[in-house]
Amino acid sequence: MLRLPRLDYLRPRSVEEATELASKNPGAMFIAGGTDLVPNLKRRQFDVTTLISLNALPGTRRVDGDAEHGVTIGAGAILDELAQHAALAGPFRALAQACGSVSTPQVRFMGTLGGNLLVDPRCNYYNQTYSWRKAVGFCLKKDGDICLVARSSPRCWAVSSSDSAP
Repeated sequence: MLRLPRLDYLRPRSVEEATELASKNPGAMFIAGGTDLVPNLKRRQFDVTTLISLNALPGTRRVDGDAEHGVTIGAGAILDELAQHAALAGPFRALAQACGSVSTPQVRFMGTLGGNLLVDPRCNYYNQTYSWRKAVGFCLKKDGDICLVARSSPRCWAVSSSDSAP
């Protein structure tokens, strides 16, 4: 079983506090739903010492507006809630349908719109355990100097796996 590395977990109450904590903790990453980040941490894909939770920040989960005037959606809005939200009916139904099509119900109940938009690209060589990556050879994206998908390429060819982006 893969385990999380030892981490400090901070829960700021304001954007200003979150920004300050991030500047004081260079090995920190932000977390909200964590449906993609936590498995990546278990595979040691990031060198993280601190997680800064965004869940207590005001407004991150908000969904305000209507079809006539537009909708404002916080980055922490839960995918399943967006899939069913009345404000996303009508002209925004494509976003609601996209949010309702993400992965599995468990991921939709925890995952956030911001996390889905910023999800780390998928790659069969990168999304593996540290020991697997070490045995095969590290890729350009983490600890290596070539893209294992296209060995002569100077760039990473991993593709975006966001389900809610247009």
